Amino acid sequence: MRIGIIGLPGSGKTTVFNALTRGSAQSGSFGGNRSANIGVAHVPDQRLDRLTEIFNPKKTVPAEVTYVDLPGAHSVAQADGSIDLFSGEAMGHLQRVDALLHVVRAFDDPSVPHALGTVDYRRDIEKVNFDVLFADISLLERRIERIKESFKGLKAQDRVKAEKNIEVLQALQQEMENGAAARDRMFTEDEVLAISDTFLLSRLPLLVALNVGETDLSLSEELDGELSELLPGEKSGGAVLCGRLEEELAQMTPEEEAEMRSGLDAGESGLERMIRLSYRVLGLISFLTVGEDEVRAWTIEEETSAPQAAGTVHSDIERGFIRAETVGYDDFIAAGSLAQARTKGSLRQEGREYVVQDGDIVNFLFSV
Repeated sequence: MRIGIIGLPGSGKTTVFNALTRGSAQSGSFGGNRSANIGVAHVPDQRLDRLTEIFNPKKTVPAEVTYVDLPGAHSVAQADGSIDLFSGEAMGHLQRVDALLHVVRAFDDPSVPHALGTVDYRRDIEKVNFDVLFADISLLERRIERIKESFKGLKAQDRVKAEKNIEVLQALQQEMENGAAARDRMFTEDEVLAISDTFLLSRLPLLVALNVGETDLSLSEELDGELSELLPGEKSGGAVLCGRLEEELAQMTPEEEAEMRSGLDAGESGLERMIRLSYRVLGLISFLTVGEDEVRAWTIEEETSAPQAAGTVHSDIERGFIRAETVGYDDFIAAGSLAQARTKGSLRQEGREYVVQDGDIVNFLFSV
């Protein structure tokens, strides 16, 4: 899973990046560095911790999320007062991510002027959502122009198809001009064909991290409710966090962090909240493999069949898939061991049609 972090200048997106990845990237437009910050976060999973205690493997491998903090140099006010968020290197990175994480400023800090003059998170969410749609509208317009330019060399039958594509693309454009993001709709076969070589930003699931000051953390529940209203739909969602506090805590040892969180009543980490939100809007789950050599979590999409899940481990296992031995995590813990799970009947033999569930402990049998 790869997530691109976007946001207006001064929103604290690099601070949030550091909090999520336990990194130390320099904030403030990267100190003049035009390159993106890229970091990896391990997905917290108490099930993996418990299985590690039981199997005592040589290594434990958690699932991972790669965060890409997009270069800040593009986030500068234009002559007309607008801010161009999606140009240059940024678009190259965005074409390789699975979701957008929009860091929205909701904290006051006189030493860091807001790019738009005042702190208003509702306005900023709306502004960046508009920027995403505007980028897509522009991409569709260029696609339409390229199709029109190709008309002269087309045969009659191909010209009809091209005209149909233009009609479809213009309809999509109109929807976006009316404020409808592509992530919120299903696409017909004609639409999929028409946009097959066009990357649409608004098709990406959208996460919002509302970056509040430490004194406003007590309002988190209320603000979470407001975010739910502002971000309807299955492929968008938001969470409240204090980027500066989370960055400080992320630099501590796990023991120190736990003690400090308890003392501050800071609750679960921002990473845990964002990971859970990411999995929800992307429709992801984790299955587990265990043994003396390795205990590991694997990330897959919901409704993934057993052979497809096997392919995330190795393509040869998918190609030679025979069956999957599987037991739910809770059933395994209740049984105490794989042998006892087999005796109790909770360790099952599943075939090609089986859909892997979140928390399944799986052993794939295959022959190549």
